[in-house]
Amino acid sequence: MTIEIRADRDADSPDGRLLLMDGVEASHVDLGDPTRIRFEYLRHLVGVVDAMFPTRDALDAFQVGGGPCTLARYLVATRRRARVTVVERDAGVVQAARDHLMLGEVPRLDVRVGDGREALAAMPDDSLDLVVVDAFVGLMAPHALSTAEFIAEVRRVLRPGGLHAMNLIDVEPLELARAVATGMCEEYADVALLAEPAVLEHRTSGNVLLLASDHPLPPEATGRALARDAAPWEARSGRTLARMTQGHPALRDDVAPTHELARLAPLWGRVKQPGAAQPG
Repeated sequence: MTIEIRADRDADSPDGRLLLMDGVEASHVDLGDPTRIRFEYLRHLVGVVDAMFPTRDALDAFQVGGGPCTLARYLVATRRRARVTVVERDAGVVQAARDHLMLGEVPRLDVRVGDGREALAAMPDDSLDLVVVDAFVGLMAPHALSTAEFIAEVRRVLRPGGLHAMNLIDVEPLELARAVATGMCEEYADVALLAEPAVLEHRTSGNVLLLASDHPLPPEATGRALARDAAPWEARSGRTLARMTQGHPALRDDVAPTHELARLAPLWGRVKQPGAAQPG
């Protein structure tokens, strides 16, 4: 895999940096202003996090797959009482971020190289407010971070009112996203699936953001707030999500995935065919 860092061409942000993996834009970070979020899915996630967790309160966050730690930088920049742990499997990405993206200067951030699922399993019950999964094998979210068993593990470590968020990429007809949503619905009282309209209408592939909590999600996750962004998204929740997930069982550790993205994976050189228990 080739890692490349480029300056952002946005003249309004001379400190912006893009991280590309095998030529594909994977992350963006603004070294001068960590509150500037360029990627759409992350802006929508930040809106939900800010609505659920006031900046004056303490926040214990855990992220699987961090890249240059854009979200973590935002959290510690906006919250003096935030503590963030990021587990990134790719040591090269972490080293590039330390060497070129000032990762070592971010306070209250613990970055570890390792297996995210194993690291989460070592966490005590009810010890975290926020768990974010933003990890990929090529273009696909790892199977081991998408299953019902992993979702139950996240639920175990979250405190009441905590948030489980997952970013993934999916293709028509969103079988992976529907299956992960089903698994979340088995564990949490409120679940929302967010994406741009073209993705929801099966006109293109793209990012899908899944949010789950045992408390009601804020309007920033399910309502009109999504449409106010420069890149408007829409949400599916409640009965609409129930209809969307009907007939799509949750993924399981011991069952190899058969969703459309997994079937297409062998055709893409950058994406490895996942096994039933591939680590994240």
